[in-house]
Amino acid sequence: MIKQGTISVILGAHSPIHSLLVLLSWKRLYGKWPKFWQVVCIFLHDIGHWGKDYLDSYDQKFVHFIAGARLAFQLFGEKGCAFVLGHISQAYVRSELYKPDKYSWVLAPRWWLYWNTIVEPKLAMGYSRREAVRRFREQVRKSIESGEYRSTHSMFLERCQDAIE
Repeated sequence: MIKQGTISVILGAHSPIHSLLVLLSWKRLYGKWPKFWQVVCIFLHDIGHWGKDYLDSYDQKFVHFIAGARLAFQLFGEKGCAFVLGHISQAYVRSELYKPDKYSWVLAPRWWLYWNTIVEPKLAMGYSRREAVRRFREQVRKSIESGEYRSTHSMFLERCQDAIE
């Protein structure tokens, strides 16, 4: 059986569409396009979801950045590694990638978020697909407006808890 993360990287929430949205977010937030090496790293940053059940296992989600960071190190040395590592909030210094990665979900079209709930059904987690997308967009909007730029996985876990209660 194909793992959640593999589907996500190929067709879902961590696919090249996400990376394109990160690029657009970068331009919006920083007023310029990223450098070539940063573009490559943006397309690598979530590759570590491949082969993982990231929605079922926080431990697997937490280490997803390692594969991309290793590749970035091989290609661009320490700066590439630090850039990819810094897209998560736990235990690493945030890089310039952190905010565009989170902000990309503000730019994400509803149809694509809905599509993600089809190819990754656990993203809906007890809600209708439309309601799951609505709740997610609301969480992301509040996070960005507050200046927090919270992890979308943390928001997913909160929606799971809400669905259970």
